[in-house]
Amino acid sequence: MHHAFHVIWRPFLICFVLAAIGILLAGGWLAGLCVLAAAGWLVRGRVTIQHFTLWLLIGGFLLRVAVILVLNPPIISDFGLMFEASQSLLAGDFSFQQLRYFSLWAYQSGFVAWQAMLLAIWNNPLIIKLANALLSAGTVCLLYRLARDHVRESAAQAAMLLLTAFPFALTLPTVLTNQISSAFFLTLGVWLLACYDCTRLGFWRFPLAGLALQAGNLLRSEGVILVVAVLAYAVFAVLQRPNMAKRMVCGMAALLVVYGAVGVGADAAVRASGLNANGTANGYPGWKFVTGLNFSTSGGYSTDDWNQLSATFDENGPTEATYQVQDALISERLSAGPKALLLHAAHKCKLLWCNDALDWAFGHLQLHDCLTLIYDNIQKMDRMLFYAALLLAVFGVYRPRRTAAAYLPLFVVFAAFCAFLLIEVQPRYAHLPQLFLFCGASLGFDRLIGKEENHA
Repeated sequence: MHHAFHVIWRPFLICFVLAAIGILLAGGWLAGLCVLAAAGWLVRGRVTIQHFTLWLLIGGFLLRVAVILVLNPPIISDFGLMFEASQSLLAGDFSFQQLRYFSLWAYQSGFVAWQAMLLAIWNNPLIIKLANALLSAGTVCLLYRLARDHVRESAAQAAMLLLTAFPFALTLPTVLTNQISSAFFLTLGVWLLACYDCTRLGFWRFPLAGLALQAGNLLRSEGVILVVAVLAYAVFAVLQRPNMAKRMVCGMAALLVVYGAVGVGADAAVRASGLNANGTANGYPGWKFVTGLNFSTSGGYSTDDWNQLSATFDENGPTEATYQVQDALISERLSAGPKALLLHAAHKCKLLWCNDALDWAFGHLQLHDCLTLIYDNIQKMDRMLFYAALLLAVFGVYRPRRTAAAYLPLFVVFAAFCAFLLIEVQPRYAHLPQLFLFCGASLGFDRLIGKEENHA
């Protein structure tokens, strides 16, 4: 009888597990749970993979290349404008700067030049996507190097496993966006400044970090978020170790001087080269605040606001009438009262942080039958991994013995959170802080392992 029990039990067990898998697959939860289970196995078993940085780079690049070959979204929106401008620049035609988009948002000229440089190697948008794949994988490697300074190896590897599988970061290289190249250089700046790998650079790490941060800023204007975060890191570092105050103050001064000087130099170079007569300036910074305060769009892009404001432009851009309309709109929205503003902030958080941005890579597909099931799993996996990273970061945030550098990724996330409360948001704008959030998730994984060790 005992033998008969096992004969019957094993087929039942297999069938039950298959049924459970079918339910999870149909519900869209299977892929995300498998990734979380793999990360949990690394952490609880304290499993470490040798030469993990190399595997992250090679594996991450090949995985992204595979996604690029499968997905081929059309070049639309701002991406199309910048790609056409890069093609014009490659042909020696600078007339694109006459378009209102580039006269107003002249800071996009840096990314146009970046794409033109890549297209000079191979005049095909695939070269930009391949560069995106390499830089995206490289960014994950830099974040891993940052994380492993402060947590156990298995915790750092588990966090990077989540980030490698995170669908938004994995599929974004298919889009010709400036976010990926910018994020790489901004992360490189943080790595130069705070990672143990760079201690041999001595004081040079500060100006080099300033150079990398400005390079990222010239590709996409998010450098101020990182500058605020590294200044917060410097303050906390000095509070923890007052004896390093002089070195930190001098270092941050060097970082800021290089950051500012490179920005000024790039602006002058863009003007002198004829790339854009307006340099790298933002011709209308108030726009981001106007649309960011639009209650009806939850802080997203507002066609009505743009039509109302652009109707007051002249051939040179905003006029005195533009600023009068702008001030009236901002004043009206700010006077809505604390309750309305708090509700607006909640709606902005939902749009930016809680919605996925997978439509940029998948929106062109005609989903049906099994494709719908696959996309549903990818979509739920995206949100599952994001919320897991968020909860892990919160769980791991408190530990008095950690150095200020351990919390630098979370300073980046919080600086971005505060900045986007004021300006326009879209779900894809969360890309940069989400990268650092997964790095911060390693702190939570480290606490899950058990008895804490001092990684200071």
